[in-house]
Amino acid sequence: MRPIAIPTPCKIPRRPAESILRRFHHPESPDAPDPANLLRQVMRNVAQPVAIAVASVPPTSPLAPLAKYHGATLTSFTSLTLHPRPLVAFSLRLPSRMADCLRPWRTGGSIEEPKARQTVEPQTAVQVSNTLRLPPKSELPWPLSTLPMPEDPPPWAQSLVSRIPNPLAPPASPMTSSCTPKDPPESSPATLIPPTPLTISLLSPSNEAIADALSQPRTDHSSIFALPDTWEGNPTASTDETPHPPALLGCVGSLQCQVVGSVMLKDLCLPGEVQEGEGSEMFICRVVAVKMGDMDEPLLHWRRRYAGVKEFD
Repeated sequence: MRPIAIPTPCKIPRRPAESILRRFHHPESPDAPDPANLLRQVMRNVAQPVAIAVASVPPTSPLAPLAKYHGATLTSFTSLTLHPRPLVAFSLRLPSRMADCLRPWRTGGSIEEPKARQTVEPQTAVQVSNTLRLPPKSELPWPLSTLPMPEDPPPWAQSLVSRIPNPLAPPASPMTSSCTPKDPPESSPATLIPPTPLTISLLSPSNEAIADALSQPRTDHSSIFALPDTWEGNPTASTDETPHPPALLGCVGSLQCQVVGSVMLKDLCLPGEVQEGEGSEMFICRVVAVKMGDMDEPLLHWRRRYAGVKEFD
């Protein structure tokens, strides 16, 4: 076996953030390739797991008279972290009926509700001392303070960070707790919206037909959820005994999740960039329960077609 040469460590000189940005930033030219197209080409050669997400249709949604559940095939599903709470994420291209089912306050609620939600939650992130908050750009250390970003963090970022408990915050004393209101004000729309439950099934090769069916742009999914020997329990029943939608039979495993936040990805553009269209929305979900399936081989999406796995000899 040939020995591996280990390079000697060298000292890397520090460079200001502006010189680093100038080094890696090249002005776009008409002949320059689109990074999005190049990323699409290279990611086609990387096998991605296939999953489906199923959510309940809100009563105020236009889809409510058609079906009880709505589903979508996911090829961007990923695990974010295991501790302190298990989180997963996926993105949906907008407009999306599935995205509307995951945020019922935008589907059938008042137009003022999301606006009030954005104005209340950032204030809570600053005022409450036992939660984390994002500092403005001027308070960041070097070289973060020199990066091209707005002075104040966007509302969606403050909203997500404000839900994370601050591990360095001291425990509340009896005197402090007596002065602090125990219940949040009822006028806050954010406290009136429970987490949206959904079920994510990680597919096996036997679930390829369901993946194809839920990837089609159809409105009525009632016929899909009425298929025999396909879903756990009786997905067409009208009872509300189980808070989560049904999982798929014959899959690798299913996750019972709650939507804890979403990010409009077009809002992550640099200052001065123009994003055409609605873009995509990334949903962050907390996993509250996991059920192992009957299969152990996943269904993969590779080079625009479905594939499986094979062990090396």
